Amino acid sequence: MCKTAREFVTGVGECVSEYETVLEGARKLAAFGVDALPVCGDDRNVVGMLSERDVVRIVAERRDPDSVRIGLLADHVSVVDANAPIAEALTTMLERDLDSAPVTDEGRLIGMLRRTELDGRLLEPAEGGVHAAAVARV
Repeated sequence: MCKTAREFVTGVGECVSEYETVLEGARKLAAFGVDALPVCGDDRNVVGMLSERDVVRIVAERRDPDSVRIGLLADHVSVVDANAPIAEALTTMLERDLDSAPVTDEGRLIGMLRRTELDGRLLEPAEGGVHAAAVARV
């Protein structure tokens, strides 16, 4: 039976609101110990991602992180459907060079898929990256 992205979801759907400030988002990144969190709208639909890079950029531009709303930073984000085969989800993440991707069920955030947390059953060292056989086994 083909495993789905839902089986590899981490977290319980932590996100930052598009109405929160960058400072509030930075505090959540630190509290959860992650380098990126999804940005969610009112109905928990994913509208973007907030990363440590975004926080650093705001500070480097000498903008006040306590006055910049996260929603202003949100742009296109790749999401993974909870029922997608894990091999398909991982392939998409590798092709788009994503370390993490929000997982949604019927458009609502349920958690994250993080490459660093994917079990060794999926990833094997190989020249140039992941063995195709490792992904095919899933």
